[in-house]
Amino acid sequence: MGRDRFGLEMTGSDAAVAAYDEALGHLLRFQPEVVTASEQALAADPGCVMARALRAYVSLMPSEGPDAAAARELLKGVAQPAHPRERAHLEALAAWTAGDWYGASRRLDALLALWPRDVLALAVGHQLDFFVGDARNLRDRVARARAHHDPREAESGFLDGMWAFGLEECGEYVRAEAAGRSAVDRNPEDVWALHAVAHVEEMQGRVREGVADLESRRAGWWQGNFLNVHLAWHLALFRLEADDHAGVLELYDALIHNAGSAQVAMEMVDAAAMLWRLHLDGADTGDRFARLAEAWATKDAEPWYVFNDLHAIQALVGAGRLADAERRVDRLARFAREGDDASSNHRMVVAAGLPAARALCAFGRGDHGAVIRHLAPARHHLAVFGGSHAQRDVFQRTLVESAVRAGEGALADQLLAERLAARPGSTFAWARMARRRRAAGDVAGAVEAEARRAGERAALCA
Repeated sequence: MGRDRFGLEMTGSDAAVAAYDEALGHLLRFQPEVVTASEQALAADPGCVMARALRAYVSLMPSEGPDAAAARELLKGVAQPAHPRERAHLEALAAWTAGDWYGASRRLDALLALWPRDVLALAVGHQLDFFVGDARNLRDRVARARAHHDPREAESGFLDGMWAFGLEECGEYVRAEAAGRSAVDRNPEDVWALHAVAHVEEMQGRVREGVADLESRRAGWWQGNFLNVHLAWHLALFRLEADDHAGVLELYDALIHNAGSAQVAMEMVDAAAMLWRLHLDGADTGDRFARLAEAWATKDAEPWYVFNDLHAIQALVGAGRLADAERRVDRLARFAREGDDASSNHRMVVAAGLPAARALCAFGRGDHGAVIRHLAPARHHLAVFGGSHAQRDVFQRTLVESAVRAGEGALADQLLAERLAARPGSTFAWARMARRRRAAGDVAGAVEAEARRAGERAALCA
């Protein structure tokens, strides 16, 4: 037995343990070298259980069905390890690869109760909390572990970056920003912490600060990590709020999605969500929807993670491929009827995924009453299918737009009031408020809302 950098026993030769430690460092930094280093650990000692577990977890992170199958293959024939912590990791992996994401999360929580310095379990559990939309555990899993790490340790800052994101998703914006900025100051390569700060600024509508923070650190995140597309997406979100559609498309083409993109679902989710937001604004996106829809058409023949399906449907609807989008919805409906209720994705589909999918297709048909019927009852429960508040906001925007188009004045007023209470400078909300007021015959109110939008846009572009 050896010991990893956090003092935990693990099976493996000295060379395997050293490569595992290197891989763990890359994982915390979202660096693609995590794959090479974990494979080097396995090459040094095929019996290194933690290296195999890490490699399997990395396979699962893209959240696609074929990758889960690859993780299952990687774990085939692994001898039952003697160490109980290693057995616990294999049990968590068995649950996840079988589709029990919640069970995997619980097993990792149980593991961390016994070995709170297991940073692999913490980092993977944190991502699982994100995938299943468990904001409280996104925060509290890290809070529990932080107490067992010396803040003077070099890697402890990465825990603060994770904690910052959990705090933000729980609405604790002041603490989240402080923790995130501290983590980035300690480790400039901590892209997850930078991402947490961007989320705080997004939720508070602090567009100029968000742009300044991401642009000033662009050299550190634009390449060399798995999060660069998502951070470009955040920068595009801020530009979208400033009505800078050209700037959004420039970022989209440069990094979010292009011919050289990796075509992995986690990045294509951001591409679809950004194009859909532009679609709601009536922006001309050229043939981008069509190209993205082609990429989505190759993904997950059977339901695995409905968050991905929803963004595939956005791309298909945006490309005018309504029949293909409807077939994807029919597949989800069949899964809801016939799927295994032990599957975490089944719960996600039934609780909110299927209504959201039907709403997207209804939007494509121009049936805004149906959008409201499907989406309004589910709008407070969308976290069940994962993602962040900022990511799920695309569905809230869709509901607002449909309420305005359908002439559902009371609902539109409620939704806009909620949005402006959270983001008083939202150009998206003021634009819809102007349309709503004009449709209601309130010309003075419309002019006031249009002036407010213009003022906010001018301030953001100054």
